[in-house]
Amino acid sequence: MESSSNKDMKQVFEQLANIKAVEPNAKLQTLTLSRLNKKNIIPLNWVRAVACLFILFISSEYYVFYNNKSNRQDVASYVSITNNTLYNE
Repeated sequence: MESSSNKDMKQVFEQLANIKAVEPNAKLQTLTLSRLNKKNIIPLNWVRAVACLFILFISSEYYVFYNNKSNRQDVASYVSITNNTLYNE
């Protein structure tokens, strides 16, 4: 008496044996190579836009944090001072 797993394996192998090979298209290699050699170039307008946003971000950071002397004390109030002592003496 065969176990059910052996029957399942035989069924799978029979299905795999019935698979027929397919002939690839004659232009498949040339199409694949042409797609691989195609360069993906980022448009110059996108690079300019990102560069402008980066410069705008850096300049706003400089203006907010370094230009106003009174803001330094305000920013320091947001940073909490932690007490890392383990034992109370």
